[in-house]
Amino acid sequence: MKMTGFLVIAIVSLLLMTSCYTSRVNVGNATAETSRIKVSETKNKFLFWGLLPLDNEQNAKAYVGDKKDYITETSWSVSDGLLNYITLGIYSPTTTTYYVPYEE
Repeated sequence: MKMTGFLVIAIVSLLLMTSCYTSRVNVGNATAETSRIKVSETKNKFLFWGLLPLDNEQNAKAYVGDKKDYITETSWSVSDGLLNYITLGIYSPTTTTYYVPYEE
């Protein structure tokens, strides 16, 4: 019975963590309504609940080139949340996705 309770709590915790902690930054003339294309995705590595970054370099120009308008979206994927949960927050990665406006 104890194992079943633990599994239920673990599954509910994982379901609650999906799509949490999402932040979007619009740079230049890009807005939330702008149609966009995903150009890159990168993992960010942090320790101690996001307080200590392991790789300090986040250069958007490396991912979007010389574009003046772009969107960055940082969130926890399911695997990020699972790693954070398993390590009790000692290792807490996030995923950053870069978008540029769609040009026809």
